[in-house]
Formats: sequence, structure tokens, C-alpha cells
Amino acid sequence: MKKIIWSIFSIFLSLFILLAWCSYPWSLSEKTFSTQKIINLEPKEMVEIDENPSVIKVLTWNLGFLYGEGSEGKGYLSRDKSRFEDALKKLVSEIKQWDPDIVFLQEIDFNSSRSHGINQAQYLALHGGYPYVAEVVSWDANYIPFPYWPIENHFGRLNSGGAILSRYPIENHRYRLLHKPLSNPWWYNLFYLHRYFQEVDVLLGSKKMTLLNLHLESFDKIDREQQVGRLLEVIKKDKVSIVAGDFNMVPKSATKKNKFYNQDDYENDKSYDLMLSSSFHEVIPDEIYALSENSYFTFPALKPDRRLDYIFYDSSLKMMRAEVLPSALSDHLPVRASFQIGSPKINPYSL
Repeated sequence: MKKIIWSIFSIFLSLFILLAWCSYPWSLSEKTFSTQKIINLEPKEMVEIDENPSVIKVLTWNLGFLYGEGSEGKGYLSRDKSRFEDALKKLVSEIKQWDPDIVFLQEIDFNSSRSHGINQAQYLALHGGYPYVAEVVSWDANYIPFPYWPIENHFGRLNSGGAILSRYPIENHRYRLLHKPLSNPWWYNLFYLHRYFQEVDVLLGSKKMTLLNLHLESFDKIDREQQVGRLLEVIKKDKVSIVAGDFNMVPKSATKKNKFYNQDDYENDKSYDLMLSSSFHEVIPDEIYALSENSYFTFPALKPDRRLDYIFYDSSLKMMRAEVLPSALSDHLPVRASFQIGSPKINPYSL
């Protein structure tokens, strides 16, 4: 009997140690990090910039770690290193073509087994002409056993999150890792990613502008609404000018809010209404979106059926142009917008 008891105890102890090692560093609750490191690089090719710009171009993109369709798990198969290297080269080419001054990125890998340990943010910065990089790690674990089967497709070592790339100096960098959904089991949350707010102060000549990159909760509507409520407090307190990222919400006038292929449900989600109640404007207003929904869908990239990605801006800025851009590199499509921040120096219609 003692042998049986000891055997059972040994099995449970081994499982506990394995769970603890795989999910390390353990993180469940919210954390705030201020004055975080800003990475200064010397790009392969420097892009000439206006030292005192009157217009800035920004782009937001959930990269899905450059896997493409299926990055969330459904139909996922691990891919070799050359596949990711090719995707990075295409990413650089597309970013150069769109020419944003500031890039907001979500779901980008820094040192992950699934993307062969490549720091995707710094690769893009080095080859795309962005000397200033701010990174936030929102998903960190020794081993992620997902997708569950077969084992050779497991994500493994995970080090991923968000990044802001800038052609202009970043003066300050701070971020908040948001509380994981209480609706999830505690053991599931040990392996689950944090959602986050990431702020930087960017020096645009004589102006300083505070920008915020985010990735909000995807599966829990109540949690997402609470995050938007927190966001409104933060942008007011910190005098944020632009908020961009993957909000995981659909516009108020969206004709379809549930019964999607992946079972996502946005019915009765108040997140978008909360954003509309703020002093911020969206670059593709709801009334414009309603005229041609299909033109503004951002997910899934190859056959989009909803909009999840947004750029909101303060009324002190003048929005000049916004668009959803085509790409097959991620499961999301990027959104680009141009803003006038000073007296015009160029023909805005040439942007």
C-alpha cells in the first residue's frame, strides 16, 4: 500500500514540477512597468525624415508572429526557419512601400521557439529604417503546450508581445500588463497571455506626443469592457494623442456580431460604445464604416468578415487619410492613417 501511495504522490509531484517549470515565470495579476528600456539601433538604411514634421503617418498591425492564417491554433502546423525569414523580408518590403513614421505592432515574437528565436521587431527596425524601438513582453513562458496535439506542433518557448517602432526619438516608455480573465481556470491563466497598454513619448521636432499601443481581450466581453474603461482613464490622465492596436471589438454598426466560423461573439459588447463616449475619434468613423463594411474588415486576412483593429486620435489632431491595407503575411490586415500636426508643408493629397 505504501508503494502505491508513494507512486501516486511521485506522479502528482512530477506533474506539479512540470507545470511550474512550463509556466515560469508565473504571472496572473496586473503589473505596471515604468521607464522601460528603449532600444536604439542603427538601421541598414536610414530613412530621411523632416526634423519638424507637419504630417505623421502611423500604421497598426497585429502580425500574428508572421505565421499567417491559422496562427491562433486552428489548422496550425509548425514551420521551418526559412518560412519566417521569407515573411520578414516581405514584411520589410511592404512596410517600406506604405512608409509609416510610427508602427504599432501586436503579437510579435522576440525570442520564441515557434518563430525560431528571431526578434521580429528588431529585424523590421534594422531593415526598415526605424532607429527607435520599444518592446513589451506580454506572453512569457518556458513551454506552451498549444496547439494540444500533436506534440511537435507545440509553441514551446514563448516570448512575445507588442512593439512600437519610430523614425523619431522615443523619450519615455512604460506599460501595463492587464489582469488575466477571472473566467479562466487558474491553471489555464498560468499559460495565458497578458493583454496590455504600452505608452511612449515621441519627440516630433519641437512637439512631444504620447502614443499608446494595445492588445485587448479576445474571448471575454466583460473583461474587454473593463479594459476599455481603464484605457479611457489612462488616455485622459496621460494626455495620449493616438491609441492604436487590436481592440478585439466590432463597430457599433456592424451587421454581423456573432456566429463567426471560430465562434467569436461580440453581441451586447459595450467596448466600442465606451470608446465613442470618449473625446477620441476613430480614423474610420462608424457612419463611414456602415457605408461599405467589407472595405474596412481586418480579420481574418484572406477572407475578412469583421473589423478588430483601430486607430483612435485626440481632437487636437487633424486626420487626413485612413485605409485598411492588403497583405497575406498575418491573419490580420494593417490599418494606416495620416495626421496633420502642424502647418502644411506638402500637398496632403500626395500622401
